[in-house]
Amino acid sequence: MLKRVVIIILISACNNNNGYKKVNIPEVRTEVNKKPVASYLIAVGDPRLDRKFGVEVFETPFTFKYLLAMQYEGIEETDTLNIPNFDTWPVVQVKPGDDSLSCVIGFLDEKKQFLEYKLLSAKNDELKLTVLRRFAVDR
Repeated sequence: MLKRVVIIILISACNNNNGYKKVNIPEVRTEVNKKPVASYLIAVGDPRLDRKFGVEVFETPFTFKYLLAMQYEGIEETDTLNIPNFDTWPVVQVKPGDDSLSCVIGFLDEKKQFLEYKLLSAKNDELKLTVLRRFAVDR
């Protein structure tokens, strides 16, 4: 009888995933949102020219891949943002950086904590995207 109790406890312990329910997230979206899912845009320069610094983040057909539409003054650039699959739906966020012409692009992990991924900055008429951290999921 004691062996059965120990085995049941061990099985229960092995199935404990710290309260996180594993979700099967499809690799391809059924619908792509045409509006930005996250953004950071501020006016720069002459207000009559309607020029901005910042980024808008858009979904792509691939669930864990996003399009970054960046701008500074008259410069417009694009890049991609690949989010690791933590078995949760990805949530991208953009937060202000240390100065007015910078912002941090990141995402929420499985514990809903913001992880910094890329830094967008502008200096001397140059738009720069820097990788702050690299991520991988061990399966």
